[in-house]
Amino acid sequence: MNRRRVSSGVEIAYYDSGAGRPIVFLHSFGHTKAMWFPQLTHCLEKGYRVVAPDMPGHGDSTFEPGAHTVDRIAESYLELFAQLGLQRAIVAGISMGGYLALRMWARDASWIGALVLSNTKAEHDSDEIVARRRAQIAAIRQHGLAEFVRTGAPKRLSPRTLERRPWVLDAVTMMNLTVSADANAATLEAMAARADETAVLGSIDVPTLITTGSDDGFIPSGAGPALNRAIRGSHLRVIQDTGHVSSLENPTAYNLALDEFLESLP
Repeated sequence: MNRRRVSSGVEIAYYDSGAGRPIVFLHSFGHTKAMWFPQLTHCLEKGYRVVAPDMPGHGDSTFEPGAHTVDRIAESYLELFAQLGLQRAIVAGISMGGYLALRMWARDASWIGALVLSNTKAEHDSDEIVARRRAQIAAIRQHGLAEFVRTGAPKRLSPRTLERRPWVLDAVTMMNLTVSADANAATLEAMAARADETAVLGSIDVPTLITTGSDDGFIPSGAGPALNRAIRGSHLRVIQDTGHVSSLENPTAYNLALDEFLESLP
């Protein structure tokens, strides 16, 4: 297994295959680097170097509660970039992975050559969403991780996915259950406390693809268009019949949008 230690003391586990232009895939809350397997396979076969880290506390990466904020995780990812020589990488982040990609841009944009922002937003959480996250933390403490996953995992997916591709729910559930209760709670709090990134968007001057899920119940429907308006020259694509995990729910459509974007890069 590939692992690198960063200054926070966390050991980040990651996939790293291929030798072409690097694409780094940043997964979402409660999942692991394995959620990107359709894109990792697809892009590797097209000649890219594909890298996918496990977020601290997720998958095979270790966890330091005192370093578990969006800013510190972004710093850890940038340290990993430096250790792996990932200069001007294409960075694709979904949901919390998108939060981290924007925070990395704000910290040191020189490492990023293009962005793919999926099922994500720049604005900080509303009071309602913060309250929901903290209610989820309380529920994990009171009822345990298994109940949190059982009730929460189906909500991440489109009804169409649940009907036609039930194996996606199984994959999401298996990933969710690998993340400890403590790491789930700390990550929910990290998202609740994260900074607003809307002021960062105007500084983004690299090619950017924004994708949304047509049935995403977690990201406000206006968040994708807002990113598109604020990031000059960006492209917006809606992945139909998908919820909050669009890259895994309909990888054919997602990969087509990704291919079109990658082929447009200089």
